[in-house]
Amino acid sequence: MGKKSDYKKLGLRAYRKRRYRQAVSYLEKALKGRKNDPEIYLYLGYASLFIDDLDGARSYFKGGLTVDESSPDLMKGLAYVYLTDERVEDAISLWGEVLEQRPRDRSVRRALEGLRGAEDVGEFVRALDMRSHLSTRAPLLVRLRPYLLGIGITAGILVVFAVFYLTPLYQKTLEKFYPELVRLNQLTLPSEPALVQEEGSGALYSYSDQELRDSFDRIKRYIYREKINTAIIALNRIMLSNATPLAKERFEILYTFINPPDPLNVDYVPRLYEIMREPAAYRGVYVVWRGKIANLDRGKESHSFDLLVNYENEETIEGIAHVALQGTYHLETGRNVEVFGTLTGVDQQRGVPQVRGILLKDLRL
Repeated sequence: MGKKSDYKKLGLRAYRKRRYRQAVSYLEKALKGRKNDPEIYLYLGYASLFIDDLDGARSYFKGGLTVDESSPDLMKGLAYVYLTDERVEDAISLWGEVLEQRPRDRSVRRALEGLRGAEDVGEFVRALDMRSHLSTRAPLLVRLRPYLLGIGITAGILVVFAVFYLTPLYQKTLEKFYPELVRLNQLTLPSEPALVQEEGSGALYSYSDQELRDSFDRIKRYIYREKINTAIIALNRIMLSNATPLAKERFEILYTFINPPDPLNVDYVPRLYEIMREPAAYRGVYVVWRGKIANLDRGKESHSFDLLVNYENEETIEGIAHVALQGTYHLETGRNVEVFGTLTGVDQQRGVPQVRGILLKDLRL
């Protein structure tokens, strides 16, 4: 703030923020070093009007016209002050000069029409909206300045991203830090038809060639985004579909890129009834189920039990799943637990899903 030229910027910034008294203070300081700048006079006049300093506004508009006698905005400002002084003829004279330069200035034409139809000049002046009659908004560059920094930062980020992603640098970074992702990106389906053409092949699911190709890319995206169960279910359906053996080989490779999810952040936990409706499609999915232990069979390093899924208050139960669990646990029949594990299949005799337990959480309070 040591330079005099900075006061204009500070004043216009204060004006934009509607801190008019502060704007007058800064702009008056700016005027001392820039007495031939009509814009400073103009906004000093506007700021003075907003703080009801008519004498100050009159002085600044007049001062500005001595520097730029043809400025329409300064003329309109002074004309407005003349109206408040009831110097109607002087105001009309200035408006006439404005219209010579700006024949289509609607605010001046509306003011002239309103003045002709007014019975009382005082009432007309009080009804005249200063903001609509005068161009009192801060200069465009000043209004845009708060956004320019953000625009510049955004543009810089876009340039960095463009350089990074559209050059070999992106590929080299992936190869160094995410080699599995690179290999996954490189996987594609064969160009030859991916469908078994014969009908009655025993396929549980049927796809068109384009649907298979779209599914391949979509499943890769699921894996990128760690939508593990969604990817497994989609892959299982493809493996039971009318895809050719060669296409299935490529899809089967995608299984190798799937890692166990975080138990607290499984993308989709299937309900028991969904699994029973489509058991083959849900094989290998991860479940996080709560329930009560029943039919416990203890071993030294392994345990198995029936989990009464979502058993609550001895009133409701979603179903039964059989859980096999490796490790040392102190388990009791009737205890409430939460099981994280994978679905290995369905016991056809009992009609219950089988779960290989990975983690078990005791829910006793």
